[in-house]
Amino acid sequence: MRRLAAGLLATVLLTAACSSGDGSSSGSAPTPRPSRYYDAPVDRGYDVVHYDIHLRYRPRSGRIDGGTTITATATRRLTLMTLDLHGLALGPTRFEPGSGKAAEPAGRRRDGDHLTLTLPHAVPRGRTFAVSIAYHGVPRPVGDPTGPPGAGELGWQRLPNCDVYVVSEPIGARTWFPANDQPADKATFSVRIEVPHGDTVASNGRRLGTGGSRPDTDVFRWRMPQPMATYLATVVIAPMREQPTASPAGVSIRNYFPIATFDAGVATFARTGEMIDYFSSVISPYPFGEYGAVTVPADLGYALENQTMSVFGRDMLGTDREAQLTVAHELAHQWFGDSVGIERWSDIWLNEAFANYFQYVWMAHADSGFDLDQTMADLRAEKADELGPVLDPGPRGTFSSSIYERGALTVHALRRTIGDPAFFTVVRRWTTEHRYGTGTTGQFVALVEEVAGRPLGNFFDAWLRARTVPPLP
Repeated sequence: MRRLAAGLLATVLLTAACSSGDGSSSGSAPTPRPSRYYDAPVDRGYDVVHYDIHLRYRPRSGRIDGGTTITATATRRLTLMTLDLHGLALGPTRFEPGSGKAAEPAGRRRDGDHLTLTLPHAVPRGRTFAVSIAYHGVPRPVGDPTGPPGAGELGWQRLPNCDVYVVSEPIGARTWFPANDQPADKATFSVRIEVPHGDTVASNGRRLGTGGSRPDTDVFRWRMPQPMATYLATVVIAPMREQPTASPAGVSIRNYFPIATFDAGVATFARTGEMIDYFSSVISPYPFGEYGAVTVPADLGYALENQTMSVFGRDMLGTDREAQLTVAHELAHQWFGDSVGIERWSDIWLNEAFANYFQYVWMAHADSGFDLDQTMADLRAEKADELGPVLDPGPRGTFSSSIYERGALTVHALRRTIGDPAFFTVVRRWTTEHRYGTGTTGQFVALVEEVAGRPLGNFFDAWLRARTVPPLP
């Protein structure tokens, strides 16, 4: 997740302009119970399998034109399908039943950010189907619900020079494509974006090529073949240079930097390959086929671990210790939060605590003058009075410093309680057994107790739920 340059969570996001319904998805089934985190229903009656997004971006107006085809599997008999979409105008919506049957128009209604499609035929449980939704307009970001009113905005954002970047955690994906915008419903992605010649599009996964039918535009195609949460989907559109490289062990790395800050970008991320290989040795093998970073030409005050393509503000550039901690933090998220996601936002500590802790683990490995135990002791001494419970922090506390700092202390305390062999066995098994899926706190606790060979309920009650921070073991 995004972090301030001083090591804390950024709660203020920048936004700029260049110029110029929660409905039930279940037929006769009961309306799904909303979560208290950002009004996301617990179950909408389907699982998305794939998003195929195709857009044309017009920088002068800020308009996008295109659509998204969503392939999904019904988890119960389905006559309505509810998605999240913010502000964009709709074109034709079509239902594709599969099995060679012809597509048909789908009815629709909107209630705020919720778009409900009426399917022309009921989809039985277990059947895979698709809907295609055309849309257009100037994307507008949404307010960040994790901070106080006016704290910032999320999703598709357009800079004064017309460049675009997307950072969406937790609910910004809906600003540029219709989505089941909740972390548990992971899917594969294809992204095709047409932009004026001279711009580059960076996105998730593997770049498939560039081409186009117009002499003044280029089409960039990207594919994310491993399941991904919607909030991790990103695009950055700007004049950029690609820096292709690889880790010493051969993991492909492709970074994208604005031309004006290309050299600073190369210097900032020079040790990414070493980090990938080191984390692969102490956590588990790197879970994706490639990794990269993209910097945007603006001071954002944060970075975000978009799957295989982390986004950094211009102010994150640097080779000092703090900048390197941020680079390591977003990379560690590729295991904790991206490959292994969460089912519900109340378990966000499983993402942030481990990413925050492993940034320090990297620093202890890379810098002989960095004392991990002393760093943790100092952190507790300085922050203990400010840090509340880690588990289920509530919508406004989802990205509080408690999640990051007490979270890292919790992971360190666990390591010291069960010892290094058991700790790294837990880390390896967690990131391997839940790879490309999701996990819960209950599942994590069960794994720890299995590996440690003893109950640890008191430990987790104290470190995750108690109001005061316990002493480090």
